[in-house]
Amino acid sequence: MNLRASVNQRAGVRRAVRAVALAAVLLAIGQGRARADRVDEAWRRGNEAYLHGDYAGAVAAYQEVNRQGPASADVAFNLGDAYFHKGALGPSIWAFERALALDPSDDDARYNLDKARKLAARRAHDRIEGDDKDPAWMRLVAGVAASTTTWLFVALYLGFFAVLIGRRWARGEWRPALTAAAAVLAAGALLAGVLLAGRVHLDRIPFGVLLPDEIAVKEGADTNYRTSFDAHAGLRVRIVDQDQDWFRVRLANGLEGWVRSQDVGRI
Repeated sequence: MNLRASVNQRAGVRRAVRAVALAAVLLAIGQGRARADRVDEAWRRGNEAYLHGDYAGAVAAYQEVNRQGPASADVAFNLGDAYFHKGALGPSIWAFERALALDPSDDDARYNLDKARKLAARRAHDRIEGDDKDPAWMRLVAGVAASTTTWLFVALYLGFFAVLIGRRWARGEWRPALTAAAAVLAAGALLAGVLLAGRVHLDRIPFGVLLPDEIAVKEGADTNYRTSFDAHAGLRVRIVDQDQDWFRVRLANGLEGWVRSQDVGRI
């Protein structure tokens, strides 16, 4: 199976041009030149290892950037690509999910995530219906960046009041046109406000991705409990409870059970 951005080894090159930006962000937030240099060096080392086919080395380097650097869609993308070539589908899917959470407009990450999910599903022995379909409102809200929704709401809101003020002083044939424009802007602001509220709510929901190729989801927070169902790598889950080092997770189709926290990658 081919991944669009990685089959020709271009992913590392395309993302590497942003390495200086990672160091610049660290400097801007006052983290110091030494730390910025370490992050920059690890980023370059990861790209170089990736391009030479050393995917385990690339994973280690990108993980170092993840730990020390700012949250970055580029780092998450390259980490996902390296995990995929290393054969770790669960961590690969988790990393691509992280990339999309940070940048919903990243079409390469979306494409690679879809391909990795399909491969994981083909390899799985379990068959769970509806495990990959979040509610429509979640998919709609997640498909638009939070910053885009915020600026859209502000622009429509201010535009609505600007048109109302203009209508107050308008004469003759301009008044009906401005009334219609105000109605359109009000409806748009309301819709953007709903999307923004949905985004705020969605950001408060803890999601994760199952990492092992195969995992027995238990009825309780202990290995001695019976298995509720079997699941596979890459399934997106909602974390609904925690008991020490166990998470209670819920699939999109409503199935719930307990898994070890180490087997879930937080998005």
